[in-house]
Amino acid sequence: MATDETTDPRLAILQDLFSDSISAQNSAEHLASISLADEAEPEEGITSLWKLIIKCAYESPEQHDKLVEVLVQLSKLPDAKSSTGEPILRHGKQVWKELPTLGWQFRDEWNKNVPAGPLDRRQSAVSQIINRDRFVAHLMATEEPIFAYSWFALITLREALETPVEEIAPESLEAWVPAAVAWISILGKEIYEWNEEFDGALGRGGPLWGGKYGFSKERWQFWRERFEYLSSTELVSGDELKTSASEAVLMMQRIEK
Repeated sequence: MATDETTDPRLAILQDLFSDSISAQNSAEHLASISLADEAEPEEGITSLWKLIIKCAYESPEQHDKLVEVLVQLSKLPDAKSSTGEPILRHGKQVWKELPTLGWQFRDEWNKNVPAGPLDRRQSAVSQIINRDRFVAHLMATEEPIFAYSWFALITLREALETPVEEIAPESLEAWVPAAVAWISILGKEIYEWNEEFDGALGRGGPLWGGKYGFSKERWQFWRERFEYLSSTELVSGDELKTSASEAVLMMQRIEK
């Protein structure tokens, strides 16, 4: 389903959703139908839908709530079936209930970094990383089991807070710190209570963390101390970044009480 995004009929559906011309449930139904129109290539249609939704999340963060609801509604659609009545599965997961390959798509997005080069390219990459994390945090805030993305929170918090500042490029710090703050702002109470472990390298710490892999109260406390350090060290330039780190400290302290 090779479609130019600007002429993709699914973009028009999302734009109608954003303007309140269509409900999230109806939007999900139309998106699902179009995405599976080419029965010979269902995976291409599904993957391109995830890419389109993520692109909209990057470009229109004010629409995150509606995009989240569309994904929730997609997961509640009846099981998709082929013209012969067979369930449509991708990599062993049911379409649409299990939103197959969405997690893989997010994993690809977590490979993004802030490139060197022109200021506008750097600023665009920074914005995308922050909006990426905000969007996935909002998905997890629904408490729908399908959105089991705590590992992405761990990656961001590790990148932002567990490496010495002098070893992080300033432009990367500009992206990762606000992205980490977004997780605290949206899902901080839940993260504080998480005690999830990850096997091997998945839950490892950065150079500054040698404790338990995964989430723990001790690691949370370390993150708070690192935010506090970032809010005051002369190694961090930019009042906005320091203010953001300081706000994270206050939020975490309130959560701990």
